[in-house]
Amino acid sequence: MATITLKGVPDKLKERIQVLADREGRSLHQQSIYLLERAIREQIGFERAYQRFREKQGKSPLETGDLNDLRSEEV
Repeated sequence: MATITLKGVPDKLKERIQVLADREGRSLHQQSIYLLERAIREQIGFERAYQRFREKQGKSPLETGDLNDLRSEEV
């Protein structure tokens, strides 16, 4: 298996992951992997659903970049 080292993880994020890990009976390492896997699964699921929606509804009237000002910078 591969190894990933994350640098610069905000303290609050690490604390939130640790709370989840404690609640779920996982180590910080196990919880981090679980969250990464879940995020990837959800992203792929969203992309598939959006693609099916576009196939049924047709091309979006929005142009690339139209929503950039609405996106949150927060994590």
